[in-house]
Amino acid sequence: MLDLRNNKKFKLSILSLILISLITLPFGKVLAESISGDNVVIESNETLEKTSFLSGDNIRIDGNINGTTFITASNIEVNGIIDGDLFIAGQNVTINGTVKGSVFVAGNSITINGRVENTVYLAGATLNVQSKIDGSAFIAGQSIYLEEGTVIKKDAFIGAGKIYQNSLIEGDLSTSSEFLSIGGKIGGDLNYSSQEEANFLNGSEVIGETTWKEIDDEPSESAKTLFTAFALIRAFLSILSALIIWLVIKWLKPNFWPTLADKIRRNPLRTLGFGALSVVFIPLVSIVLMFTVIGIPLSLIVLSLYSISIYISTIILSTYFGLMAQNRFKWSNGQAFWVFLLGLIVLATVGIIPIVGMISGVLVAAFGVGSIVLSLQEMRV
Repeated sequence: MLDLRNNKKFKLSILSLILISLITLPFGKVLAESISGDNVVIESNETLEKTSFLSGDNIRIDGNINGTTFITASNIEVNGIIDGDLFIAGQNVTINGTVKGSVFVAGNSITINGRVENTVYLAGATLNVQSKIDGSAFIAGQSIYLEEGTVIKKDAFIGAGKIYQNSLIEGDLSTSSEFLSIGGKIGGDLNYSSQEEANFLNGSEVIGETTWKEIDDEPSESAKTLFTAFALIRAFLSILSALIIWLVIKWLKPNFWPTLADKIRRNPLRTLGFGALSVVFIPLVSIVLMFTVIGIPLSLIVLSLYSISIYISTIILSTYFGLMAQNRFKWSNGQAFWVFLLGLIVLATVGIIPIVGMISGVLVAAFGVGSIVLSLQEMRV
C-alpha cells in the first residue's frame, strides 16, 4: 500500500531520481547544442540530434529533439517529439507532443496534453493533465485537474490545495489536500488526507481499499513531505539554471570560469578574506550611494553586479573543485566535469538544509565574490 505520508520513501524517491538523472546525462554531447533568444522556434521540419539547452522568453518546439532537453523560458510550448528526458522551468508550460522519457516541470500554469513514456514530476500553481503517462506521477500545486481521458499506468502521488481526479489511475493514488473530488477510476488503493472526506461523483470507482485521515490544524507529515518535495525541486532547478549559465558563458568565453576558480586555487584564505569583506561592505556602500542623487544609478548597477556575483559563486566554487581534481589526478576535461557537476549537486543539496544551508551559502558567496574581486584587481594592474 502506497502512502504519501510515508515521507521518507517519498523524499528518497524524488532526490534519487534528480541525482540519477543529472549524473547519467550524456554531457559529452551537451556542449554542441545551446540555443537562446527572445523567441526560439524549432520548426516542424527541424530535428535537433543532440542533448539541448533552450532558453529565452518564448520557446516553441514543433520539431523533434533526439536527446535530453532542458528549457527555461516564460512561455513554453512543446508540440514535437522529445526522445529523452525533458526538464522545464517556466511561467506557462504546455506539452502537446510526445516525451519518450520522464518529464520534470516547475512553473505557474502547467498543461500536459501529450504522451509521456515514463514518469512525470510537476510542481506549479495550476496544473491540468490530459495525457497518457506510462509511468508514475508526482504532482504538487495549488489546484490540480486530472482530466477525463488521462491514463496514469502506475501510481500517483499528489499534494495540493484542491484536487479533481477524473482520470484513470491504474495503480494507487496517495494525496494530501484541503479538498479532493473523485470522478474517475482508481485501479489500486486510495490513501488520502484532507479536511473533509472526499467527494465521490457518480461513475467514480476505487478497486482497492480507501483510507482517509483527517487533517488537523497541526502540520501533518504530508505537509512536511510536500515542503520537502518543493525544496528538492528548488535544488534541482538551481542545478539546472547553473548548468545553463555555465554552458552559455563557457561557449562565449571559454577561460572565464577557470580564471575565476584559479584565484581560489592559488590562495584560498586570501580569496575568502577578500570575499567576506566584499559581501559585507558592497551593500553598505550601495546604500550610502543611494542617499546621493547622482549616486543612485551607480548604486543600482553595483547591487545588480553584486547579486550576479553571489548567484554565480556556486559555479565558481564547483569549477574550483573540478580544477583541483584535474590537477591532482591528471584528469581530462571530461573527467573534471563530473567533479564540477558533483560540486553543483552537493552545494545545492546542502543549501536546502536549515542553518547548515545558510552557513554554506555565506562561505560559497565569500569564495565566489572574492575570486571576482581579485580578478578585477589584477585587471587594473
